Amino acid sequence: MLAIIFLPLLLASTDPPSAEALAAEGEAYLTAAETAERPLDVLLSAHTSFDSAYLDGDDPGYLCRALDVTGRALQLPALADEQERKFWEETRREDLERLQRDAADKKRANCRFAAGGLLAAPRVALIDAEGPSAAMRAEAPSHASEDSMTPAADTRADHTPSRAEMRRRRAHTAAGAVLTGAGLGLLGTLAGVLTLERQRIDEMRGLVGTAKAEGRLFTVEEDRRFGQLKDDVFRGANVAIGVGAAGLVTLGTGVALLATRKKSRSRAYAFQPYGGPQGAGALLRLNF
Repeated sequence: MLAIIFLPLLLASTDPPSAEALAAEGEAYLTAAETAERPLDVLLSAHTSFDSAYLDGDDPGYLCRALDVTGRALQLPALADEQERKFWEETRREDLERLQRDAADKKRANCRFAAGGLLAAPRVALIDAEGPSAAMRAEAPSHASEDSMTPAADTRADHTPSRAEMRRRRAHTAAGAVLTGAGLGLLGTLAGVLTLERQRIDEMRGLVGTAKAEGRLFTVEEDRRFGQLKDDVFRGANVAIGVGAAGLVTLGTGVALLATRKKSRSRAYAFQPYGGPQGAGALLRLNF
């Protein structure tokens, strides 16, 4: 089961995407965020794509798009978690600082700063007609040195998780959810194997009981069937032992990962077990 989960990753192309492809991916995420159940998760993916496009293509326009994503995220009414709000505010501040450094170091203008790093006149937003608020533009970083940063700003930077930390937390939670789901799925398979074993044993007992009741030995057909059932029972026992051990180890690892995760928002996954006469399993949904 784990092989099925990770096989698409192993078959994925190893060629890195171009800046244009990453930007197109970011635009697709922005469109999906309009109807997503958890738009903040999709907007984070959009920001990551635009940020990667800027690093790959060295075009400040991509970083401007990443900045616009932070503005949209901060305007969402669903942004109720204080820790999440601090994360997006810190991300916006970092994007503004990087745009200013880009304009100052490379002597080229961008959506927020003129060539040389001076604050540019307000422009039309790239995402929609309303654009970022005036308060958002006013919060662009000044030309003061790092030594002039206020203690309050230092405190916020120290206690606000970085984007890398947020990604690590998501990966930690996703790995725990996947392993927990895989473990429960293996235990569901174990239940199905044990059900088949019980049916085979009951059929063997029925053959023995019929022969005893009639005071005779097995017929040729009954002897062949009994031997087949006996072999199936031994094979099923080996399968049950292997699947059960793998399920317990996988489930234990997944539960341990979930128990040690740092929760920043509500649960990003949903797990729904199911079972019936034909077998058992589990359905796992993840929000990235």
